[in-house]
Amino acid sequence: MGMGSTGEKRGLFITIDANIGAGKSNACHAIASAATSSGWPARVLEEPTHHPQFNHFLQRYYEDLKTGTNTGGGFAMQMFMLCQRYEQHRLAVEQAWGDQGIVVVQDRPIYGDTVFATTAMERGFMTREEYDLYVDMYRNMSRDVMPPDIFVYLDVSPEECHERMASRARSQEEGVPLDYLQQLYDNYQKLLGEMRRRGVRVLTIDWREFGPPVEIWKNIQEMVNSEDSWYERLTFSLAKEPRVPLIPTDTK
Repeated sequence: MGMGSTGEKRGLFITIDANIGAGKSNACHAIASAATSSGWPARVLEEPTHHPQFNHFLQRYYEDLKTGTNTGGGFAMQMFMLCQRYEQHRLAVEQAWGDQGIVVVQDRPIYGDTVFATTAMERGFMTREEYDLYVDMYRNMSRDVMPPDIFVYLDVSPEECHERMASRARSQEEGVPLDYLQQLYDNYQKLLGEMRRRGVRVLTIDWREFGPPVEIWKNIQEMVNSEDSWYERLTFSLAKEPRVPLIPTDTK
């Protein structure tokens, strides 16, 4: 993936997504390490957990989730994350496809956040009006960003995710119900189908046993290097039609 004077991209933009508790962040660093070991400079763009306002918004979000009421926590968290994902996505494109040309591994993309927004709206702690505004913002932000080279989804059952959340015992996650993880899982399946339909390469990995990162890295390279000219055409057409992966049309 060299880069010459014509401006062809030489790096790689990989997004990793999964349900809460699946082990996504560890997978990001493992895949980046595998890329580095094979001679590719790599960087992980982590979730904005170190942002000074992250815990404030997350706590409000989970409080509304657990109580089943809407005090604005759902909308506030989703708008905060949307802004963070957008800024990070632009940085990933710049570093992967610009002069730096490195392998960028992003810990949850802007697309995955729509799953959480949709689920919050379905569960009643984000109003339809708030959701519609979120969708409008998402569309506006998405118009000038290119999709990643590959979307990697770590497939873990909601029950296993719930057990892993209990094992890591994060205070903010205490009391998050299993049915919430099940709803996220169902909406992720819809997202994956929509991403494939739109021409984004999706690699689904069974993550029950934490597979070897070197093999995952090889699978990523094989998928990205196949049918490049066909993919490039879809990439450019996708950028011109930034639709939200899932918007329930029958939800009032």
